[in-house]
Amino acid sequence: MDFDDYNDDYDDESPIDLIERLLADNSPDLLDELLEAVEHSDYEVRVFASMTLAEHFHDVRALPGLHEALWRGGRALQSEVAQVVWEIGDFDPEGLIDALYYARGAVRDSIVEALDLVGWFPDDIDAEVTYYIATRNWSKLLLIGEAAVPGLISVLDDADGNIRRGAAWALGQIGAAAAVPYLIRLLDDRSGDMFGAESRVCDIAAEALYAIGTDEALLALETWPG
Repeated sequence: MDFDDYNDDYDDESPIDLIERLLADNSPDLLDELLEAVEHSDYEVRVFASMTLAEHFHDVRALPGLHEALWRGGRALQSEVAQVVWEIGDFDPEGLIDALYYARGAVRDSIVEALDLVGWFPDDIDAEVTYYIATRNWSKLLLIGEAAVPGLISVLDDADGNIRRGAAWALGQIGAAAAVPYLIRLLDDRSGDMFGAESRVCDIAAEALYAIGTDEALLALETWPG
């Protein structure tokens, strides 16, 4: 059943009424309706669906809507939302980290902000690396060191240039020789100028290669036109 068609069977039934009915009926259609409703144009529907999705399924796909509620809701709602965000993190920490890893742009940022607002924190090293990349906390990744290298390499092709720049910089600071082939590819990435005229992604990659200093890295810089 689609929200656009809900009046076909139940006249004057609102999206929230539909969710409540499916919930009361223990309907197998509930999850699909909730996943549609979290994208609804109405704020109250999005929040209600997100809360229901989180409470009954502990589903990380509720997090963008919960983030919206944390920012826009009253104190009582914020308290309820904080609780369910925390429960998602406790129930499915791997799913939460996967959501951070695969989400991009505004969705990733909204998940991070929701977690920050409730004080949630990962409890193993791989989760920490993914979390710090998502939060762009490059200094924390330097403290982790070599264990952060695979995660940093994995985001060198991220759609967000700020992530690519930060990861390249961190890899150079760590001295990650394993990252050299991937950093060489970034020498063709001329997007950037976030920090100034010399801060294209390729410039940061070049600096990282110079810092790592292996023969392969330095040879690539000799032939790089800049």
